[in-house]
Amino acid sequence: MGSQGDLTQRILNDLNSQNSIDSLAYSILVREEHQKVVGAIKSLETLGNVISVSSKSVKCWSCTEEGLQISKEGSHEARLFSWLSKAGASVDAIKKEFPTANVALGAALKNKWVRKEGPNVVRVVESISDVVQQDLQAVVAGRHSQLSDKQLADYKKRKLIKDSDVTVFSVSKGPGFTTTISKLEAELTKALIESGQWKITTFKPFNFRAKGKQEVRPGHLHPLMQLRSEFRQIFLEMGFTEMPTNSFVESAFWNFDALFQPQQHPARDAHDTFYVKTPGRALAVPTDYMHTVRKVHSEGGYGSSGYRYPWSEEEAHKNLLRTHTTAVSARMLHKLAQEGFRPAKYFSIDRVFRNETLDATHLAEFHQIEGVVADYNLSVKHLIGMFTAFFEKIGIKDLRFKATYNPYTEPSMEIYSYHEGLGKWVEVGNSGLFRPEMLRPMGLPPNVSVLGWGLSLERPAMIMFGSNNIRELVGPKVKLEHVYSHPVCTVDKFATSNLRPPVAATDVTSCEPAAAQLSRRQDRILHQLHDLQDRIRQVAVKMDVNLTEGPAKKGSVDYGSALAVLTGSPSADRPMELVITAHPHRPPHSLPLLAALLSSVSPTAVSVHTHSSLGDLPDSLKNFLKGVSSSPEPVVRVRLIFSAAFTGGNSPKSSTLGGKAPVPRLIVSPLNSTEIAGEVNICRYVARLAELLSRDAVSPALQGPLYEGLSLDILAECDAWLDDCQDWLIAGTSRGRANFLNKLSNKLGEDEDSSGWLLTQHPTLADLFVSTNLACLGGSAKVAVNVAVWRDRSLAYWSKVGKS
Repeated sequence: MGSQGDLTQRILNDLNSQNSIDSLAYSILVREEHQKVVGAIKSLETLGNVISVSSKSVKCWSCTEEGLQISKEGSHEARLFSWLSKAGASVDAIKKEFPTANVALGAALKNKWVRKEGPNVVRVVESISDVVQQDLQAVVAGRHSQLSDKQLADYKKRKLIKDSDVTVFSVSKGPGFTTTISKLEAELTKALIESGQWKITTFKPFNFRAKGKQEVRPGHLHPLMQLRSEFRQIFLEMGFTEMPTNSFVESAFWNFDALFQPQQHPARDAHDTFYVKTPGRALAVPTDYMHTVRKVHSEGGYGSSGYRYPWSEEEAHKNLLRTHTTAVSARMLHKLAQEGFRPAKYFSIDRVFRNETLDATHLAEFHQIEGVVADYNLSVKHLIGMFTAFFEKIGIKDLRFKATYNPYTEPSMEIYSYHEGLGKWVEVGNSGLFRPEMLRPMGLPPNVSVLGWGLSLERPAMIMFGSNNIRELVGPKVKLEHVYSHPVCTVDKFATSNLRPPVAATDVTSCEPAAAQLSRRQDRILHQLHDLQDRIRQVAVKMDVNLTEGPAKKGSVDYGSALAVLTGSPSADRPMELVITAHPHRPPHSLPLLAALLSSVSPTAVSVHTHSSLGDLPDSLKNFLKGVSSSPEPVVRVRLIFSAAFTGGNSPKSSTLGGKAPVPRLIVSPLNSTEIAGEVNICRYVARLAELLSRDAVSPALQGPLYEGLSLDILAECDAWLDDCQDWLIAGTSRGRANFLNKLSNKLGEDEDSSGWLLTQHPTLADLFVSTNLACLGGSAKVAVNVAVWRDRSLAYWSKVGKS
């Protein structure tokens, strides 16, 4: 082997006679490592235009350590054949002589070189040809093309050869080709100028393609933190309130004892929990509550016999790093009981600590997501429904539930989701209904149930990123490039496909790289977009709408305008149709004020129709929208159709305001494909439309944002009031209605004048929806004075807005 300089000179000399050189073939010819040849070619590239270089990626085969040994000494079976005498040898003697006796004997028997005669192995043929050695010698020499694909696959399976992708360079003569290498000067120095040597010196050309200083990348959220913010937004959209989780150090009382977890439980051992040495004792533990908890543990109560052991107050005062955020949930539930119970939904997302053995799916410090719902008479079906809805919002629809045991919940269930990369079902959460032994000592009423579920943030992240090792997302193995290239939106709230692979794909033995997973996801999204474009074009043809890209021509509309028309967005020449179908026993009571609100911000036409399934309507329904002004040139047209013919998944539901009549339905035309069910959802849609049509997203007649323009926390509270009104006042029982009216009275306060509004200093959609449906109860519901005053003032306000 020569030096790098010798190799570059040899390449130039050979190139002078051959015109072109392949780096891989050349490395075999000169018996040099391929990387060394590549280095010499790169060195020649720096000389300017002496050579021209192009590259390509090819699959190359090389021998493993065992394969190299066989190429030199012969295959195992050939060496066995050579060792055997004509008389043969016993199997035991062969195993003693050859460490690879099983492989050698099996291959020799397969090739029919030898056979067994009793305990001995004897030759069958006089001579053999060692094909394996010859093939491996061809691989070493770079002539693997002589082998068939089947042979290559067989040798790879025997771990005699391996494949790899190699970048091969093709070198040819450049415009300034020469076989004489002269050093190029990089700088014009003072000495070169003074001596005049600069006139005959060849300088290294400037590299105008150099990137120079690397681009400064702005700050990026860690993927887990971004996913955390998206989960937080989902909880807020579902009407949950975030719990304070700013204290990592917790007392054993709140972390274990308050949850009815016995002091002998293995989870409380030091090998599972990190205990704090200084300060080692917690001070702030409610004395009365602690004594009640002690009694339930040691003596029982509330229908339970307890654990029957001497409960230690000293053990309860120990400080530790919290093992779950359920300790915070216990504090919040205790506070809720002391302040007077009201239905509540809480959530938290923060770090917890456990003395775990680190592996691909476990960390000692991780994030726990927890949801808690407290209300009257909840059951397992509410629990499954709640976290099924939650997981659907993050794109995980394929779930399995497995019964399990938790000290503080009964019944309890583990939640599993299928992980494509690991090829198995992975536990993503735990859930259950909190036990009475935990809730009753807090002071919660006997008919109050509390749903709870928790999951780690890292496990769903592994599923979404296609990672099979949790340490690729957290810790020193995290790659900054993954942080930089992380997508802006992680949670696909509108995903329609499950994360579980097709049934046929049962043999998942390796994890697909995250980049490939993201690429497949991108392909699916693009495919869906193309399908949507095709559907839009089909509808456009039926509607005689000309889709053009670029500037609009005469007699056509531009692509954006056509999309606006096809998706139901209003315009002056093609009004938007809102077709609402309702049963006469369950009319949308908020619609008159909503339609009046629409007419105050945009030209609107309204009409009431009777379906053939009904007879004559009472005057109250015929004149249902009488108070709404109707424009002759509308931008929005509202059609209310009273019908008794309802089809398609519209099962009657018991209702305070509508008996068992089906809920109202809204279809947005001209697409005739967007069906919105329920008065509360119709109300949301029309409110969004009103804000869209009004100038600056707020009607001049309004005092502030109506719905969509509210801040996120107020919007979440507004949604909660809308849902509660729908569930309790409209479709609830008499008891649920009474609870809602009591909650409403407490919200409005003790002032009988009730000068405030439900959520802000100005009325919102919650005031409109609740007051209109409350007015329809008439004398059937006894309401507090402050509620009645607020209701009348709200109705008067919205009537005034509609007339403005």
